[in-house]
Amino acid sequence: MHASGQSPPSRRFARPRNALQQRQGAYDGPSGHAGTAGPALRLSDYLRLQPYGRALLTPAAAAWIGSARMVILLMASLEGFVWGAVGFSLVPEATAWLAPAIGLFLFALMFSVIWILDASLIMSEKPRLRRQGRQGAEQGGTKPRNAGPWLRWLFGLLVRIAIVAVSLYVTAPFIEKLIRADDIAAGHQTQVERYFDERERVLNAQIEERAAQHDAGYRARIQGIEQQVRDVKKELAAERKRRDQLSADERPEIEVLAQDLAEARKRVGDELLGREGRPQGYGPEARRWEAQAQALEDTLTAKRREHAERLAPIEARIGELRQRLEALNASIVEVREQERALLERIADEVEAEQPPASPPKLTFAAQSKALNALRESPAEQGVPHFETVEGFAQAALGILFFALIALKLFEPAAVQTYYSETAQVQYRNYLNGDLADIPGFGHPQDAKRRLSPAEFARRWEQWERDPAAFVANHRDELEAQADLARLNADHTHERELLSRRREGIDHQLALEHRQREAELKAREHELALRLQQMEARLGDETDLQRERDRLQLERERQDQSLAQAETERKQRDQQRDDLRQRLEHHRAQLAQAREQQLRLARTLADNQQAIGTAREAAASIKAKVTAKQPTLEAARVELAAVAQQRAAQGSQGGGSQGHFGPLAARARALRRTIKRLERALGPDQKALDEQHGRLIVLEAEAEQLQQAIEDSRATVLELRRRCDDERAALDALLLMPASQRDPSPPASTITSA
Repeated sequence: MHASGQSPPSRRFARPRNALQQRQGAYDGPSGHAGTAGPALRLSDYLRLQPYGRALLTPAAAAWIGSARMVILLMASLEGFVWGAVGFSLVPEATAWLAPAIGLFLFALMFSVIWILDASLIMSEKPRLRRQGRQGAEQGGTKPRNAGPWLRWLFGLLVRIAIVAVSLYVTAPFIEKLIRADDIAAGHQTQVERYFDERERVLNAQIEERAAQHDAGYRARIQGIEQQVRDVKKELAAERKRRDQLSADERPEIEVLAQDLAEARKRVGDELLGREGRPQGYGPEARRWEAQAQALEDTLTAKRREHAERLAPIEARIGELRQRLEALNASIVEVREQERALLERIADEVEAEQPPASPPKLTFAAQSKALNALRESPAEQGVPHFETVEGFAQAALGILFFALIALKLFEPAAVQTYYSETAQVQYRNYLNGDLADIPGFGHPQDAKRRLSPAEFARRWEQWERDPAAFVANHRDELEAQADLARLNADHTHERELLSRRREGIDHQLALEHRQREAELKAREHELALRLQQMEARLGDETDLQRERDRLQLERERQDQSLAQAETERKQRDQQRDDLRQRLEHHRAQLAQAREQQLRLARTLADNQQAIGTAREAAASIKAKVTAKQPTLEAARVELAAVAQQRAAQGSQGGGSQGHFGPLAARARALRRTIKRLERALGPDQKALDEQHGRLIVLEAEAEQLQQAIEDSRATVLELRRRCDDERAALDALLLMPASQRDPSPPASTITSA
């Protein structure tokens, strides 16, 4: 625009604006950005997304930057963790020691890349169409609006969206793979087990195919031996049945003979010992029963011998069949061992011919295939996409990114001002005093009158939009401030006049108040003198009556104290007598309990002595019985041998000497000896039984005495405890302080009374 067409305000501020543009050129580079005059960028400011430090940073801008920093940190950490885990899993097992280093490297790489991209997006200056339009209007008004910065900013935003799309397409499956690592490992383990099952099935089929060629001969041999085993078992069962039948036929007769023999022997013993009222001794009845017992014994012996002779061939046959059965079983075991050895050799040969096992490995591609198989499984068909793990991961990444985009698109004006290089440069110029010649930008060194960051941003935007309107608004503001100052001065003057008038009124009121106070003080002094005179007259009359009342009260109090002391003394004496009576009663009971315990102890000692005596007597009697028992047993054994010899002679035809031969005489002599020994053992056995019965009675009495002593001890302990309690209560009563035992009125009270 031509200079002659400028308005007066524009002409007035054209020179300052040109000078300002020249000064700004010293700070700006060729492309209009901040030059070297600005403060150096620190790493901490870059990481906190505050490249300009605290300049123009309002609380709202700081809160917004903190939120953006948190979102960037979450997104970069998520990407870095996923790619680090992927790098960790890509390392071969041969170089597993490289896995931590590669994982950390990929984590740092992706974290840095995502942080740099998101930080550049957040810290980028969003263009303003209004400023572009004003600059275009100043350059002629006919040039179209410059859309280059907006296109560059939108292109960067589209590139970031493309990166996020790649992340959603690539990183989300990685996240799903990490989350479902257990499912993938389980699927791979199933494949490995299926591979080994199939390999084992093929191996077993080949072994069975080869073993079928040699198995027919072994099977035929085993079947033949098993048939022989079945035949032998049938024959063995028949022989056992025959033996059992023979035993069952003869067992009743043998049992009857044995029972009759036992009864006859019992009757002989009863006759010899005189049981059940019979005369004791070896009389005719005893001899008759002894002869009957001898005959029964001979008959039973012959019957048993005959039964054994009939069973001998059957038992021999059963033994032969058992030996044959054991031999056949051993043959079966031997054939089966040969068959098993053949199968093991065939299995070893077939297994040696098999190629080495190569189960499927859990490679990166195998993990991807397993993940696709899990997605296509019937259990996950029909599930909405964002309810799956991949959809959840994509939603998480998308929420973080679009939250970042929303923060940038809807950033407050304070954030736009903070990230504006022009505003930052001009704010430094303002602080340095380079904008002092522009109206409204003065007093940069005065901390009280200096513009705040928000106020500076507002004024600088107005100045850039329309300098003439800004100057006019500033002039109107100055005039309004002058009018306001004038009104404030008038108001201050009026307030001063009102305060002075109020001070005069207050002074007059104070004088009147002091006068009233002086009159009130004089009246109060007069009333005080009259009151003193009246109190003096009344005091002389009431002192004597007050002294009388006090003396009467002291007498009544003294009488009450004496009565209370006497009552307490009587109660204490009564309590002491009761305690002493209970103590004497408990002591008497304790003495009785001790005497009873002593008597029980003496009785127990006597009982123990009697038990010892009874045991010694029983031991001596038992020794006598034991000493005589071998002779009796030897006689009985010899008598049985003689009876067998007589039976043998009778079976051989020597029956003419059955009752008069030497064996018969010897048998009679042995029977007499046995009877004599049994008669000699009878009293000792009876005495032994009596001693055993007495010993049982004495031991029962000892247990009862021991229990009574324990009860007596418990009673003594309880009585001792009661005596101690009564003694302690009596001591506490006797050791009670005198001030508590015998309360009496103080000496001063008695003296005054």
